Amino acid sequence: MNIRVVIGLLIALVTGDGMALQVENPAPPSQTPTAAAAARESAPASQVHNSADAQLQASVRKAIANDPSLSDDGHHVNVIVAEGAVVLRGKVKNDAEKTRIDSLVRQVSGVKELTNELDVKPLGSPG
Repeated sequence: MNIRVVIGLLIALVTGDGMALQVENPAPPSQTPTAAAAARESAPASQVHNSADAQLQASVRKAIANDPSLSDDGHHVNVIVAEGAVVLRGKVKNDAEKTRIDSLVRQVSGVKELTNELDVKPLGSPG
């Protein structure tokens, strides 16, 4: 089975998104995805491809957890790591918190690339 099909199925299962099942023709070898693209396409946030990525994920989570200025939501963002590329997903309190988390993660040794997909919660939204 094609790896893109497997990844699409995993993403669909995790996100409940039927659109993730759409599979395009694989890119020719000259157009292989970057590490960040690979991290964005990773299935669950807990997926780690190697021990260096596992260590980096733990370091990023620790940096976020140790910042007392962050909200509960800010402390619980999803951290996805693949080949040193980090993707952040989840909801945060405001733009300042989104920027703060971005800054914290960029300071972690070993982060080669960062994609910040954090969403700011609308005012008055629950939780």
